[in-house]
Amino acid sequence: MKKIFVFTTLILLAGCSTQASRMADCQAQGISKDACYIAEQNRQTAIQNTALKQAMENATTQYAQTAKRVVHVRIKGIDIKIFPADKQGYIEGTTAFLDEDNADAQVYRKGIFTAIYYKRTHKVVLMRNGQIYGRTTV
Repeated sequence: MKKIFVFTTLILLAGCSTQASRMADCQAQGISKDACYIAEQNRQTAIQNTALKQAMENATTQYAQTAKRVVHVRIKGIDIKIFPADKQGYIEGTTAFLDEDNADAQVYRKGIFTAIYYKRTHKVVLMRNGQIYGRTTV
C-alpha cells in the first residue's frame, strides 16, 4: 500500500516545475533574464487573479443561497416568517423584535408571542406568555 502511495505521489509531482526550472528553460531559449523574470511574474499574477476570481464567485453564490433562505411556518394559526441572514422576523405579518442572536438560535418577540428559530436543527418554537404554544420543523 505504501509503495502505491509513493508511486502515485511521484507521478503527480512529475508534471510540476519550479520557478527556477522555468527561468532556466526561458533563458536557454536565448531570452534575457529580465524578460524571463517579467514573464514569470505575469504567470504568477494570472494564477492569483484566477484564484481570486473563483473565490469571489464562490462567495457570491454562497451568500446568495444564504440570503434567499426564508423560514416560513404556521403554528396553531400563527404565521411566522424569519429571514435568518437579514436578522428580521415577522409574527402575524408584523415586525418582531430580535431579542437574542447566537450560534444556536435567533429569538424574536412581538407582544405575548416569542418565536425561537433553532439554526442547527431547523426548528421553530412558538411561546405564548412564556409557555410553549407549539413547535414545528422547518
